[in-house]
Amino acid sequence: MSGEAYRALADDIRDAVATGRWDEADADLDTFAEEAALCLVQDRTADIAALAREVARCHTALTLREVRGAEAMHRLGQLRAIAAMIAAGRANRPARSEAALTQAGTPTAAVLRALADGAKSGPALVEATGLSHDAVARALPELRAAGLVRSWPAGRLVMNERTTVAE
Repeated sequence: MSGEAYRALADDIRDAVATGRWDEADADLDTFAEEAALCLVQDRTADIAALAREVARCHTALTLREVRGAEAMHRLGQLRAIAAMIAAGRANRPARSEAALTQAGTPTAAVLRALADGAKSGPALVEATGLSHDAVARALPELRAAGLVRSWPAGRLVMNERTTVAE
């Protein structure tokens, strides 16, 4: 499936719940859950991200409905369970290889280069790399998971330093 197919499926679920077509909603929710499991098992990262967005969009749309009976609430619970499965699968991904993290032009490589001359705080990394706060905040957990950076609290800041030197 593709991002467009996930969007259509989410729209179908929303429409089925809005009109009380519970069997149809359940069938589409089953498809969502099966596709989420396949994406996680097959490590289809882009599909997982697209699926996560559509599950969240569908859940939000259904949550904002004014009238919600027991049947609709049950389907919201199913969407929450699918979202939780996707989140858990994404959280348990193995760390990317050092080669991937040090690849030129990536935010992780920029952070590692900035740490080459010593420990820096998050704001200092933003300044040294020219990356956004968000990009640095996303890069650091990956680098820590791979064992390339260690971090520790220092007052109100968190300091980060290289633990290995890239070839």
